[in-house]
Amino acid sequence: MTRSVAATEGVDLLAEPLLHNPQLRVQVAESRSVRQSLILAEVTRVGDLLDYDRGDWLDPLTLARRMGLSRPHIPRRVLQEAKAALPPAARAYLDRVLLKGTPRPPSTPGPPDLLIGPLPRRPNRPPHPFTASQLHELQPVCFQTAPRKHLYTLVLHTLHALTLVSRPETKWRDLLPPLEGEQPQWASLYSTLVPRPVGDISWRLLHGAVSMGTYLARFTPVPDTCPFCGVRKTLAQVYLECARLQPLFQLLTNLLLCFWLHFSPHLFIYALPICSLTKSQDLLVNLLLALAKTAIYKTRERRLADAVSCDCRAIFRSSVRSCIWAVFLWAASTDSLDAFEERWALSEVLCSVSPSGSLCLTL
Repeated sequence: MTRSVAATEGVDLLAEPLLHNPQLRVQVAESRSVRQSLILAEVTRVGDLLDYDRGDWLDPLTLARRMGLSRPHIPRRVLQEAKAALPPAARAYLDRVLLKGTPRPPSTPGPPDLLIGPLPRRPNRPPHPFTASQLHELQPVCFQTAPRKHLYTLVLHTLHALTLVSRPETKWRDLLPPLEGEQPQWASLYSTLVPRPVGDISWRLLHGAVSMGTYLARFTPVPDTCPFCGVRKTLAQVYLECARLQPLFQLLTNLLLCFWLHFSPHLFIYALPICSLTKSQDLLVNLLLALAKTAIYKTRERRLADAVSCDCRAIFRSSVRSCIWAVFLWAASTDSLDAFEERWALSEVLCSVSPSGSLCLTL
Protein backbone atom coordinates (compact mmCIF):
# COMPACT_ATOMS: atom_id res chain seq x y z
CA MET A 1 0.00 0.00 0.00
CA THR A 2 1.28 3.44 -0.91
CA ARG A 3 0.03 6.89 -0.15
CA SER A 4 0.40 10.27 -1.83
CA VAL A 5 0.14 13.88 -0.75
CA ALA A 6 -2.87 14.25 -3.06
CA ALA A 7 -4.80 11.84 -0.82
CA THR A 8 -3.90 13.76 2.33
CA GLU A 9 -6.64 16.20 3.34
CA GLY A 10 -7.62 18.50 6.17
CA VAL A 11 -5.50 18.94 9.23
CA ASP A 12 -3.43 15.98 8.15
CA LEU A 13 -2.11 18.06 5.25
CA LEU A 14 -0.91 20.73 7.68
CA ALA A 15 0.98 18.03 9.60
CA GLU A 16 2.53 16.54 6.44
CA PRO A 17 6.27 16.09 7.11
CA LEU A 18 8.48 18.53 5.27
CA LEU A 19 11.69 16.55 5.79
CA HIS A 20 12.55 12.99 4.75
CA ASN A 21 9.28 12.78 2.82
CA PRO A 22 9.57 10.98 -0.55
CA GLN A 23 6.04 12.13 -1.44
CA LEU A 24 6.94 15.80 -0.92
CA ARG A 25 10.25 16.39 -2.64
CA VAL A 26 11.94 19.53 -1.33
CA GLN A 27 15.40 19.18 -2.82
CA VAL A 28 17.06 22.03 -0.93
CA ALA A 29 15.98 20.44 2.38
CA GLU A 30 18.02 17.34 1.55
CA SER A 31 21.14 19.28 2.52
CA ARG A 32 22.23 18.36 6.05
CA SER A 33 22.93 21.97 7.05
CA VAL A 34 19.59 23.23 5.68
CA ARG A 35 17.76 20.36 7.34
CA GLN A 36 19.45 21.12 10.64
CA SER A 37 18.52 24.82 10.38
CA LEU A 38 14.87 23.95 9.68
CA ILE A 39 14.76 21.65 12.70
CA LEU A 40 16.22 24.34 14.97
CA ALA A 41 13.65 26.80 13.56
CA GLU A 42 10.88 24.25 14.31
CA VAL A 43 9.81 24.21 10.66
CA THR A 44 9.31 20.50 9.99
CA ARG A 45 5.73 20.34 8.63
CA VAL A 46 3.85 21.95 5.76
CA GLY A 47 1.73 23.92 8.21
CA ASP A 48 4.86 25.47 9.72
CA LEU A 49 5.41 27.34 6.44
CA LEU A 50 2.17 29.30 6.87
CA ASP A 51 1.85 32.70 8.57
CA TYR A 52 -1.70 32.69 9.94
CA ASP A 53 -1.49 36.27 11.23
CA ARG A 54 -0.64 37.65 7.79
CA GLY A 55 -2.84 35.18 5.95
CA ASP A 56 0.01 34.19 3.65
CA TRP A 57 3.03 31.94 3.41
CA LEU A 58 5.96 32.78 5.60
CA ASP A 59 8.07 35.69 4.44
CA PRO A 60 11.56 34.47 3.34
CA LEU A 61 13.24 37.09 5.55
CA THR A 62 11.25 35.94 8.58
CA LEU A 63 12.08 32.31 7.87
CA ALA A 64 15.76 33.23 7.38
CA ARG A 65 15.90 34.86 10.83
CA ARG A 66 14.32 31.80 12.41
CA MET A 67 16.83 29.57 10.65
CA GLY A 68 19.74 31.74 11.75
CA LEU A 69 20.66 32.77 8.20
CA SER A 70 21.74 36.19 7.02
CA ARG A 71 20.29 35.89 3.49
CA PRO A 72 16.82 34.74 2.39
CA HIS A 73 17.73 32.85 -0.79
CA ILE A 74 17.72 29.40 0.88
CA PRO A 75 14.37 29.97 2.72
CA ARG A 76 12.95 31.29 -0.54
CA ARG A 77 13.96 28.06 -2.31
CA VAL A 78 12.40 26.02 0.49
CA LEU A 79 9.09 27.84 0.06
CA GLN A 80 9.17 27.65 -3.75
CA GLU A 81 9.98 23.94 -3.86
CA ALA A 82 7.39 23.11 -1.18
CA LYS A 83 4.68 24.95 -3.11
CA ALA A 84 5.71 23.30 -6.38
CA ALA A 85 5.63 19.82 -4.80
CA LEU A 86 2.04 20.21 -3.56
CA PRO A 87 -0.79 19.14 -5.89
CA PRO A 88 -3.34 21.80 -6.95
CA ALA A 89 -6.02 20.49 -4.56
CA ALA A 90 -3.65 20.76 -1.60
CA ARG A 91 -2.63 24.30 -2.62
CA ALA A 92 -6.30 25.30 -2.84
CA TYR A 93 -6.97 23.88 0.64
CA LEU A 94 -4.02 25.80 2.12
CA ASP A 95 -5.28 29.01 0.49
CA ARG A 96 -8.66 28.50 2.20
CA VAL A 97 -6.91 27.87 5.52
CA LEU A 98 -4.94 31.11 5.20
CA LEU A 99 -8.11 33.02 4.28
CA LYS A 100 -10.08 31.74 7.29
CA GLY A 101 -7.16 31.44 9.71
CA THR A 102 -8.27 27.95 10.73
CA PRO A 103 -7.63 25.13 11.28
CA ARG A 104 -4.11 25.39 12.57
CA PRO A 105 -1.75 22.42 12.80
CA PRO A 106 -1.74 20.70 16.17
CA SER A 107 1.08 21.92 18.35
CA THR A 108 3.59 19.19 18.94
CA PRO A 109 6.64 19.65 21.11
CA GLY A 110 9.99 19.68 19.37
CA PRO A 111 12.45 16.85 19.70
CA PRO A 112 14.10 16.70 23.13
CA ASP A 113 17.74 17.63 23.48
CA LEU A 114 19.59 14.34 23.45
CA LEU A 115 23.15 14.34 24.78
CA ILE A 116 25.53 11.70 23.52
CA GLY A 117 28.91 10.97 25.01
CA PRO A 118 31.21 8.15 26.08
CA LEU A 119 30.21 5.93 28.98
CA PRO A 120 33.29 5.23 31.12
CA ARG A 121 34.09 1.60 31.71
CA ARG A 122 37.00 -0.19 33.28
CA PRO A 123 39.48 -1.75 30.80
CA ASN A 124 40.59 -5.33 31.30
CA ARG A 125 44.20 -4.25 30.70
CA PRO A 126 46.18 -1.40 32.29
CA PRO A 127 45.91 1.76 30.17
CA HIS A 128 48.94 3.03 28.30
CA PRO A 129 50.24 6.40 29.60
CA PHE A 130 49.87 7.80 26.07
CA THR A 131 46.77 5.87 25.06
CA ALA A 132 45.41 5.92 21.53
CA SER A 133 41.86 6.10 22.88
CA GLN A 134 40.21 9.51 22.70
CA LEU A 135 37.18 8.68 24.83
CA HIS A 136 38.62 10.54 27.81
CA GLU A 137 38.79 13.70 25.68
CA LEU A 138 35.26 13.53 24.24
CA GLN A 139 32.60 15.53 26.06
CA PRO A 140 28.83 14.93 25.80
CA VAL A 141 27.34 16.92 22.94
CA CYS A 142 23.83 17.54 21.63
CA PHE A 143 22.99 14.71 19.26
CA GLN A 144 20.94 16.90 16.90
CA THR A 145 23.79 19.35 16.29
CA ALA A 146 26.83 17.11 16.79
CA PRO A 147 29.40 17.35 13.97
CA ARG A 148 29.67 14.26 11.80
CA LYS A 149 33.38 13.87 12.58
CA HIS A 150 32.67 13.91 16.32
CA LEU A 151 30.07 11.15 16.00
CA TYR A 152 32.41 9.07 13.85
CA THR A 153 35.23 9.39 16.40
CA LEU A 154 32.88 8.54 19.25
CA VAL A 155 31.55 5.39 17.57
CA LEU A 156 34.97 4.24 16.37
CA HIS A 157 36.71 4.67 19.73
CA THR A 158 33.78 3.14 21.60
CA LEU A 159 33.74 -0.02 19.46
CA HIS A 160 37.50 -0.48 19.85
CA ALA A 161 37.86 0.99 23.34
CA LEU A 162 39.42 -2.06 24.99
CA THR A 163 42.05 -2.33 22.27
CA LEU A 164 42.90 1.36 21.93
CA VAL A 165 43.10 2.12 25.66
CA SER A 166 46.17 -0.11 26.09
CA ARG A 167 47.88 0.96 22.87
CA PRO A 168 50.01 4.10 22.39
CA GLU A 169 48.79 6.61 19.84
CA THR A 170 52.05 6.21 17.89
CA LYS A 171 54.77 3.57 17.74
CA TRP A 172 57.37 6.27 18.32
CA ARG A 173 56.40 6.40 22.00
CA ASP A 174 58.34 3.15 22.40
CA LEU A 175 61.19 4.18 20.07
CA LEU A 176 61.97 7.71 21.27
CA PRO A 177 62.96 8.55 24.85
CA PRO A 178 60.07 10.22 26.69
CA LEU A 179 60.36 13.99 27.01
CA GLU A 180 57.98 16.16 29.00
CA GLY A 181 55.67 18.17 26.76
CA GLU A 182 56.61 16.32 23.56
CA GLN A 183 53.59 14.84 21.86
CA PRO A 184 52.45 14.19 18.27
CA GLN A 185 51.06 17.25 16.53
CA TRP A 186 48.58 15.56 14.22
CA ALA A 187 46.97 18.84 13.17
CA SER A 188 50.35 20.21 12.02
CA LEU A 189 50.92 17.46 9.46
CA TYR A 190 48.55 19.10 6.97
CA SER A 191 48.38 22.81 6.23
CA THR A 192 48.02 25.29 3.40
CA LEU A 193 51.74 24.90 2.63
CA VAL A 194 52.08 21.11 2.91
CA PRO A 195 50.78 19.26 -0.18
CA ARG A 196 48.42 16.42 0.54
CA PRO A 197 50.75 13.58 -0.66
CA VAL A 198 53.60 14.99 1.45
CA GLY A 199 51.34 15.21 4.49
CA ASP A 200 50.20 11.64 3.92
CA ILE A 201 53.78 10.38 4.18
CA SER A 202 54.29 12.29 7.44
CA TRP A 203 51.02 10.87 8.79
CA ARG A 204 52.01 7.31 7.85
CA LEU A 205 55.45 7.73 9.39
CA LEU A 206 54.01 9.07 12.63
CA HIS A 207 51.68 6.08 12.76
CA GLY A 208 54.53 3.73 11.90
CA ALA A 209 52.56 2.60 8.84
CA VAL A 210 55.50 2.49 6.43
CA SER A 211 56.80 -0.64 4.74
CA MET A 212 59.83 -2.21 6.40
CA GLY A 213 59.77 -5.50 4.49
CA THR A 214 58.91 -7.47 7.64
CA TYR A 215 55.79 -9.07 6.17
CA LEU A 216 57.48 -9.75 2.82
CA ALA A 217 60.34 -11.54 4.61
CA ARG A 218 57.92 -14.31 5.60
CA PHE A 219 57.66 -15.48 2.00
CA THR A 220 60.82 -14.34 0.21
CA PRO A 221 64.44 -14.04 1.29
CA VAL A 222 64.55 -10.31 1.90
CA PRO A 223 67.66 -8.99 3.65
CA ASP A 224 66.96 -7.51 7.07
CA THR A 225 69.79 -5.00 6.81
CA CYS A 226 69.69 -1.40 5.60
CA PRO A 227 70.63 -1.16 1.89
CA PHE A 228 72.62 2.00 2.61
CA CYS A 229 74.67 1.26 5.73
CA GLY A 230 74.28 -2.49 6.30
CA VAL A 231 72.88 -2.11 9.83
CA ARG A 232 69.83 -4.16 10.85
CA LYS A 233 66.87 -2.08 9.77
CA THR A 234 64.23 -0.84 12.19
CA LEU A 235 61.80 2.03 11.96
CA ALA A 236 64.11 4.28 13.98
CA GLN A 237 67.20 3.18 12.04
CA VAL A 238 65.64 3.86 8.63
CA TYR A 239 64.28 7.33 9.41
CA LEU A 240 66.60 8.61 12.17
CA GLU A 241 69.82 6.65 12.62
CA CYS A 242 71.04 5.70 9.14
CA ALA A 243 74.40 7.26 8.27
CA ARG A 244 73.07 8.63 4.98
CA LEU A 245 70.63 10.89 6.86
CA GLN A 246 73.21 12.83 8.82
CA PRO A 247 73.98 15.44 6.08
CA LEU A 248 70.24 16.05 5.73
CA PHE A 249 69.79 16.43 9.48
CA GLN A 250 72.76 18.81 9.64
CA LEU A 251 71.11 20.97 6.97
CA LEU A 252 67.82 20.93 8.89
CA THR A 253 69.68 21.85 12.09
CA ASN A 254 71.23 24.90 10.41
CA LEU A 255 67.91 25.97 8.90
CA LEU A 256 65.97 25.64 12.16
CA LEU A 257 68.63 27.56 14.06
CA CYS A 258 67.84 30.52 11.82
CA PHE A 259 64.28 30.31 13.22
CA TRP A 260 65.62 29.94 16.79
CA LEU A 261 64.55 26.29 16.94
CA HIS A 262 66.55 23.25 17.97
CA PHE A 263 66.35 20.22 15.70
CA SER A 264 65.63 16.96 17.50
CA PRO A 265 64.21 13.52 16.63
CA HIS A 266 61.02 14.41 18.53
CA LEU A 267 60.53 17.58 16.48
CA PHE A 268 61.28 15.74 13.25
CA ILE A 269 58.75 12.97 13.86
CA TYR A 270 56.08 14.76 15.93
CA ALA A 271 56.10 18.07 13.95
CA LEU A 272 55.94 21.57 15.37
CA PRO A 273 52.77 22.88 17.06
CA ILE A 274 51.32 25.90 15.29
CA CYS A 275 50.99 29.01 17.48
CA SER A 276 49.03 32.08 16.49
CA LEU A 277 51.92 34.50 17.15
CA THR A 278 54.41 32.56 15.00
CA LYS A 279 52.00 30.92 12.58
CA SER A 280 53.90 31.80 9.37
CA GLN A 281 57.17 30.47 10.77
CA ASP A 282 55.59 27.32 12.19
CA LEU A 283 53.91 26.51 8.87
CA LEU A 284 57.19 26.96 7.02
CA VAL A 285 59.11 24.77 9.49
CA ASN A 286 56.53 22.00 9.23
CA LEU A 287 56.82 22.15 5.44
CA LEU A 288 60.60 21.69 5.68
CA LEU A 289 60.19 18.73 8.04
CA ALA A 290 57.55 17.14 5.78
CA LEU A 291 59.69 17.54 2.64
CA ALA A 292 62.67 16.02 4.49
CA LYS A 293 60.62 12.96 5.47
CA THR A 294 59.36 12.66 1.91
CA ALA A 295 62.94 12.80 0.57
CA ILE A 296 63.99 9.99 2.93
CA TYR A 297 60.96 7.89 1.98
CA LYS A 298 61.31 8.31 -1.79
CA THR A 299 65.08 7.78 -1.96
CA ARG A 300 64.70 4.57 0.04
CA GLU A 301 61.89 3.33 -2.19
CA ARG A 302 63.95 4.08 -5.29
CA ARG A 303 66.98 2.25 -3.89
CA LEU A 304 64.89 -0.83 -3.13
CA ALA A 305 63.19 -0.77 -6.54
CA ASP A 306 66.06 0.12 -8.90
CA ALA A 307 69.18 -0.26 -6.73
CA VAL A 308 69.94 3.39 -7.54
CA SER A 309 71.46 5.40 -4.72
CA CYS A 310 70.15 8.95 -4.34
CA ASP A 311 71.30 11.71 -2.02
CA CYS A 312 68.30 12.53 0.20
CA ARG A 313 69.87 15.90 1.07
CA ALA A 314 70.02 16.87 -2.60
CA ILE A 315 66.46 15.64 -3.16
CA PHE A 316 65.29 17.71 -0.18
CA ARG A 317 67.00 20.88 -1.46
CA SER A 318 65.57 20.34 -4.91
CA SER A 319 62.05 19.84 -3.52
CA VAL A 320 62.21 23.01 -1.43
CA ARG A 321 63.59 25.09 -4.30
CA SER A 322 60.98 23.75 -6.74
CA CYS A 323 58.19 24.52 -4.30
CA ILE A 324 59.45 28.07 -3.75
CA TRP A 325 59.84 28.67 -7.47
CA ALA A 326 56.33 27.44 -8.24
CA VAL A 327 54.75 29.68 -5.59
CA PHE A 328 56.91 32.66 -6.63
CA LEU A 329 55.87 32.41 -10.28
CA TRP A 330 52.22 32.29 -9.26
CA ALA A 331 52.68 35.26 -6.91
CA ALA A 332 54.47 37.25 -9.62
CA SER A 333 51.67 36.57 -12.11
CA THR A 334 49.00 37.67 -9.63
CA ASP A 335 50.94 40.69 -8.31
CA SER A 336 51.07 39.30 -4.76
CA LEU A 337 54.80 39.34 -4.05
CA ASP A 338 54.23 41.04 -0.68
CA ALA A 339 52.21 38.07 0.55
CA PHE A 340 54.89 35.75 -0.87
CA GLU A 341 57.63 37.51 1.11
CA GLU A 342 55.62 37.37 4.33
CA ARG A 343 55.19 33.61 4.04
CA TRP A 344 58.33 32.32 2.29
CA ALA A 345 61.08 34.92 2.77
CA LEU A 346 61.07 34.97 6.58
CA SER A 347 64.46 36.28 7.71
CA GLU A 348 65.67 35.43 4.19
CA VAL A 349 66.44 31.90 5.38
CA LEU A 350 65.18 30.19 2.23
CA CYS A 351 64.88 33.00 -0.27
CA SER A 352 64.57 36.74 -0.76
CA VAL A 353 62.94 39.05 -3.28
CA SER A 354 64.98 41.88 -4.76
CA PRO A 355 63.54 45.40 -5.20
CA SER A 356 63.23 44.64 -8.92
CA GLY A 357 60.98 41.63 -8.15
CA SER A 358 63.41 38.81 -8.89
CA LEU A 359 63.79 35.74 -6.70
CA CYS A 360 67.05 34.88 -4.98
CA LEU A 361 67.26 31.41 -3.45
CA THR A 362 69.53 31.09 -0.42
CA LEU A 363 69.05 27.38 0.22
